[in-house]
Amino acid sequence: MHDLVPPLDCSINASEILDFHLTHQNRGAAFSFGDAEGNLTDISRLEFMKASHRAAHLLRPRREGQEGQVVAIVAVSDVLVYQTLLVGCIVAGFVPFPISHRNSAAAVVHLLQSTGAHHILTTKASLSSLLDAISNQVSFLPEPYDLSIVEFPLLGQIYPDLGHECAAHAFTPYPSPSSQPGLDDILLYVHSSGNTGFPKSIPASHRTVIHISTQDALVACASLAPRFAAGALPPFHALGLAFSFVFGLMTGGTSCIYPPSSTPTSYHPPPAPSAALAITHARNARANGIMAVPALILEWAADEQVVGYLSGLNLVAFSGGPLTQLVGDELVRQQVNVVPMYGSSEVGVVNLVKRAPSPAGWAWHEFSKRVDVRWADQGDGTFECQFFTNRAVHQPAVENLPDAKGYATSDLFERHPDYPDLYKMQVVVGRLDDVLIMANGEKTVPGPMEDIILTSTHPRIRGAVMFGRQRNQIGVLVEPATLVEDVEEFRNAFWPAVDAANAIAPNFARVYKEMILPTSSDKPMVRAPKGTVSKKATIAMYEEEIEALYKSIDVNHTVDPPPSWSQPDVEVWLESHVANLIGQGQDINIRPTDDLFEQGFNSLNATFLRHRIVGALSRRNFEVPQNFVYAHPSIVELARAVIKLATGRGEGQDGDAHDPVIVIEAMIAKYSSGLDAPLHLPHRLQSDETSVVLLTGSTGGLGSHILELLLRSAGVRRGYAFNRPGQGSAVDRQRYAFADRELDVVLLESDKLVFLEGDTARDDLGLKREVLNDARNSNLTVIIHNAWALNFNKTLSSFEVHVRGTRNLIDLARSCTCDVKPRFLFTSSVNSAGGVDPKRGGSVPEDILMDTSMAVGWGYGESKYVSERILAASGLPSTSFRIGQISGSATSGAWATSDWVPALVKSSIALGSLPSDSNSIIAWIPPETVARTIVDVALMAESPPPVLNVLHPWPVPWDTIMEALGTEARLPLVPMAEWVARLRERAPSATGEDLESIHALKLVGFFTAAVLSGKMNTTFETSKALQMSETMRELANKPLGEEDVRRWVAYWRRKGFISGYGAHRLPTSKL
Repeated sequence: MHDLVPPLDCSINASEILDFHLTHQNRGAAFSFGDAEGNLTDISRLEFMKASHRAAHLLRPRREGQEGQVVAIVAVSDVLVYQTLLVGCIVAGFVPFPISHRNSAAAVVHLLQSTGAHHILTTKASLSSLLDAISNQVSFLPEPYDLSIVEFPLLGQIYPDLGHECAAHAFTPYPSPSSQPGLDDILLYVHSSGNTGFPKSIPASHRTVIHISTQDALVACASLAPRFAAGALPPFHALGLAFSFVFGLMTGGTSCIYPPSSTPTSYHPPPAPSAALAITHARNARANGIMAVPALILEWAADEQVVGYLSGLNLVAFSGGPLTQLVGDELVRQQVNVVPMYGSSEVGVVNLVKRAPSPAGWAWHEFSKRVDVRWADQGDGTFECQFFTNRAVHQPAVENLPDAKGYATSDLFERHPDYPDLYKMQVVVGRLDDVLIMANGEKTVPGPMEDIILTSTHPRIRGAVMFGRQRNQIGVLVEPATLVEDVEEFRNAFWPAVDAANAIAPNFARVYKEMILPTSSDKPMVRAPKGTVSKKATIAMYEEEIEALYKSIDVNHTVDPPPSWSQPDVEVWLESHVANLIGQGQDINIRPTDDLFEQGFNSLNATFLRHRIVGALSRRNFEVPQNFVYAHPSIVELARAVIKLATGRGEGQDGDAHDPVIVIEAMIAKYSSGLDAPLHLPHRLQSDETSVVLLTGSTGGLGSHILELLLRSAGVRRGYAFNRPGQGSAVDRQRYAFADRELDVVLLESDKLVFLEGDTARDDLGLKREVLNDARNSNLTVIIHNAWALNFNKTLSSFEVHVRGTRNLIDLARSCTCDVKPRFLFTSSVNSAGGVDPKRGGSVPEDILMDTSMAVGWGYGESKYVSERILAASGLPSTSFRIGQISGSATSGAWATSDWVPALVKSSIALGSLPSDSNSIIAWIPPETVARTIVDVALMAESPPPVLNVLHPWPVPWDTIMEALGTEARLPLVPMAEWVARLRERAPSATGEDLESIHALKLVGFFTAAVLSGKMNTTFETSKALQMSETMRELANKPLGEEDVRRWVAYWRRKGFISGYGAHRLPTSKL
């Protein structure tokens, strides 16, 4: 028989409809593809069903085992093979569940659990990382969960005579079931877009799928464009299923697809969908209609030849998102029959499809008479689209109406004023739940992510609204409760909340740090009378700022250079770009001699400013270092550096100003001025006294551990926790820091704890006069200065604000009215000896280093050295702790993901290897030990030495730790030089995605200078520290090892910082 249409009146179920083609030897083409030479290959419905039966034999031999098992299909495969395997599952008595491979591993596992699926049908060669991550997630479930992973059959196993098979070819039908499933039994599952937390599984019954096949839209497509190109649609998506499986096997049309990439004997992944490929394969398959997402149509509209081709088609349909009105109008003007299709996984495609547009225009929908629509008036000129169930012709897959059987879509439409049967979906909001439909057709439902952002860690965030409609990147507009003075710091402080929201989002819906946009204090979010944020009005109010943010992300690297390479012209040129980056279009005054990072500049601004400098110098072929802006952080300095690159000379440069030793000594002199007045200092604290301690930086990793010990100590009667203002209350931020590191949150309820918020860089510390006087008069006995920004890109001048803060705290200590001046403890760093050459031998002593050249290195270490010297000249009883690299917690494994070691690990996953260095050692030390050492010294009666070096007293070889990490990650080790070379190769052309996955790209200079130079092998004397601290002595018998590595990795995994780590592959088997 040539082409028969099976009965679609629900007199038989969907499985019987499929086998109808086999029993009636239906030779009508279900699928078709062509090649550039004009050869056409049709896959008849008979051949397709034979292939599906072969697949069933492979998946479930002899129909053994349980009927109705759910089989997840997570694969990157040709459409033909994918749909054949899906139908093969149905033939075999399984319930197939096509799942997008773009979902996170956690989302896939959620879908498996929600449907009881214990089998995954997949293409391992293209999805090994995802499969490892899924296996890893399953291994951490609280209850055992059996999971088998099965490889897709090869093309030749199911299509032995591709495109040429007929009834005469040898074939063994698959055994029939003992009883047929009912019409309301589940035929297959699909899932939602995955943006409402985790994606939701949607069960589609035999009845539902049959009704979808008879909907007016599909029937009209089969009539207007019987050869309908749908190859660019994802085969796992409901739309892709509708226009391949359903359209080709039930409705009666031919689905024109891409030719298989795989050969009969080997698997090859299909090409990534693109606008050009979609047109090429539609032409080759001689399609007379095409289906696409709006992003493809936007590209086609820009190509006159493609538009000419489209005008010759009977139908150009789109779905999955809005198409810009202007683009649609222009295509219609050029005789392209643009037709929007409206539908969903729950109800199918429900509007009419016609050869001619409606009188109101192409963008308006007329709904099929086969569906019973209720338009729920929202009172603002919009209507929610709802469907009543009609079991004869339209059975929604989900019924959620509270007052009747039916489905509420949450989609908002406007009614045409002149044609009451015509409706258009609202573009600005679109849904009751505010779905953001992106340029690529992906959908993001922001509500759950906004809720997590608002409730995670920042109760003083007043509002959060996500944006990104018709964009390729999602962002979030955030309303802080207090003034945001530093956007970068705000983003960093706010990031944990966004990171938590990202954990439930698929990759395409994740918010990157650069896309966090705080509101202005003079433009609060618009709110309804009941207090809820009016998202539509708020987004409209911030339209310019959002547009400016996207422009800054998408900045073109081709930049007009300054009029000349003179100092004045270059300064003016730089000022305009800096003002543009900081002000986002607003007027802003840049002080040319001041540090840019003290004027609102941040790391993202620095990245884009460097890009613009590169663009301006593009004709000169100069390499501009990654840290170029950090190394020259003022307009004047940066102009000199740019001129030198452009011309080979500088204007008015002062040689001394660039001598690091002179610069360091000058800053020491500046902030030591006035410290020569003598102070009365006893040699011992009063043994019967309890201490009053002021701790700065208590919400950081080390600060949290110090605060915990102070609160536990009976020797402390009051503790001041001094931090800069941030989002949320001080106690809430501290509570989050404690919880993150698994410290006892109950301690924060102690009566002896006082939270202070201020700014050490101000003379009055940013405190009210009465608070400052209370601190001076409270018998303050110890100051522990721990607050410091960690950034290896910035130069010394950018850390001057921290040096100034140190001096202000010293002045506070010196001005205390008590007889005994406070002991001042400073958490310095081994980087304060960054200029020491380890090749010369010897160890760095536990003494003040008076040779300034020993400090020359990174601005971070130089600033610590400056403060050590100032403190030594202060006349106060003081100790500077030169602290080595702090590792993850010895108990919880908590290790801040902003540190360089986590950056190295995450980057190694992306680069495919870890760095090996047989000559290097590791003396990383747990935060518990560092904190205990500091507190021991803080509370001891004797006066401690001025310097203590705090590093692990039992160093281990670098490769010992790297090998342990390699075991966890299944990553090989390569020589350090090779690893750094790979990193440097990626740096010049790094994209935003690269910076997200390869964090070490932001530290290329650090790895090159520190790691390859051997400076990490500098040894430090620790005898005094061991003498002062029993905890240090105990650590001498506990070298770092595999257990420590496992704790760190577990923490990074819990934070979502890394994935695929320590994954245990499950055995594969037949279903």
